[in-house]
Amino acid sequence: MITLIVVFANLTSALGLGAIVLSILKINKYINSWEHWTLSFAIGFGVLGWLMFPIGIGGFLSTWMIWTFLFLCSLGVLLLPNIRFPVPTKKLDTIGKALFIILTLTLFFDFVEALAPPFDADSLAYHFNWPKRFIADGVVSFIPQAWTGAVPMLVQMTYIPPLALGGETALTLWTMVASWAAAALVFVFCRRHLSLKWSLAITLIYLTTPAVVYGGGSGQVEPKMTLFVLVGAWAIASYLKTGNLSFVLLSGLAAGFFAGSKYMGLLFVATIGLIILLRGNDLPKTLNAGITFSFAAFLGGFQWYAWNAINTGDPVFPMFFEWLGRDDLEFWSAEYSVWFKENLSRMERDVPRSLWWLIGYPFKATFDPLALFEARRTGFGPFGVLLLPFAVLGAWNFRDRILKSSLLTYAIVCVLFYILWFFTGSSQRIRHLLPVLPLFMVVIGVAAVRFSSLNTLKAPLLAAVALTLILQLGGHGIFSLTYLKHLTSNNNRTEYLSRNVVMYDIVPWINKNLSSLDRLYLSDRQILYYLKVPYFFGSPNVQALVELRRGRFGQETLYQQLKSVGVTHILLNYKTNPVSSREG
Repeated sequence: MITLIVVFANLTSALGLGAIVLSILKINKYINSWEHWTLSFAIGFGVLGWLMFPIGIGGFLSTWMIWTFLFLCSLGVLLLPNIRFPVPTKKLDTIGKALFIILTLTLFFDFVEALAPPFDADSLAYHFNWPKRFIADGVVSFIPQAWTGAVPMLVQMTYIPPLALGGETALTLWTMVASWAAAALVFVFCRRHLSLKWSLAITLIYLTTPAVVYGGGSGQVEPKMTLFVLVGAWAIASYLKTGNLSFVLLSGLAAGFFAGSKYMGLLFVATIGLIILLRGNDLPKTLNAGITFSFAAFLGGFQWYAWNAINTGDPVFPMFFEWLGRDDLEFWSAEYSVWFKENLSRMERDVPRSLWWLIGYPFKATFDPLALFEARRTGFGPFGVLLLPFAVLGAWNFRDRILKSSLLTYAIVCVLFYILWFFTGSSQRIRHLLPVLPLFMVVIGVAAVRFSSLNTLKAPLLAAVALTLILQLGGHGIFSLTYLKHLTSNNNRTEYLSRNVVMYDIVPWINKNLSSLDRLYLSDRQILYYLKVPYFFGSPNVQALVELRRGRFGQETLYQQLKSVGVTHILLNYKTNPVSSREG
């Protein structure tokens, strides 16, 4: 029971904070009750993570302090309007009711996943591990690691209350709720342009997209950051229609929260800034909007960049460390930073940054993905490719209306963000584009439906949507089997984790036989969350205290460096080759 209470308290806190923001900005009159609730959660989710940072660095992560904080934030729900719930199924035909039933089943699968212990490697290494560490220490402290530690962590800050007050299950339920909120926002965005049935279809396709299925119920931040993209794009589109600077402030906050969650969010800030400049007709008003947006974006996202600057000298550590970094850091150096970026380029980029690949990347990632793209497990499914022809034709047929539609702004956001992402040398893992995916889905979904309503091509469109759903529902079902088996079997937690987490078998022994006076060295990140003893994670990509780069360390040097960081035990992952009978 306490688990559900904690999740509910976190939910009402986000809703309350968002409702306060919308009330202050006086945006309420522009939105209906469904939009009010979903937008409130989206922006409140960011405010929740923003406020947890000063509470954390102040060392106020005690149970009573967090409960008091959640209670005060939840008072904002009094500003929310009444809402009709659930979806009025009486308005649905047979296909619509079937979609609603399948959507309910999909949510059930997500719920089953949330009840199981986490085993996603990224979540166990840092998304869940850092909040656990902060709670244990009672304070948010700087983590001296590149790439995974010294990075923006606004989303992870929202994980602290459920984990601190309700434990692991409250944490996984919260990540599920946050991902559902993004789907709810997709639904209400679609309802501005589409029927209830089509809105349900696109929402269901979004929820069953492989990248969402993979990361939605885990600590992965991309599915949660979709909240900020949707709010930011909607708000700037509303500003272009109304000229109301309150929407610019809201868009800036959302963009800042995105930047405060991942460095990639800086590209979204640039995207919205470019739209303000390019689509403004009056220079003084455009400059005013640009300054207002910049202020709000800075306010929403500055925390973690200032934190990095204080601790390393580089606000976007380690991107500019050679020029801005401090000389007294033990865990990093200018020389190491140069090597890291060269190595990262080889690890994270597999196709050239050219106009040809700018166009070809989405198709390559869909039909014949390279391993680095991770598109087989965390791709976007066939929806975009299948509906793109219908959408293009729809845009052409309605080209007279498009200049006045918010959909044009959404489309420009998607295109500009994608171009910046591709040419700035960002990681080419396709899931990093997930935050803008729902915006893209709304645009092409509406355009395709509009086109099909004009002619006899409705059947091919329905076939494309049906094929997408069949493929993605099948994938979601297969993905959920592991969790369903765990829920319905007599296997305990240890057996479940031993099957799904590499090297977990050794974790119980380590926790039982090592003490707080020991320090374990290991290079396998996936068990860090489950360790209860001090450890040193040895990866050449995150630290320079222990030299682990290939061809640059010797046995004596390695021994001395391990000793200098207090390592008492070493965990090695190796496979033995069984001796054949012929050799035996």
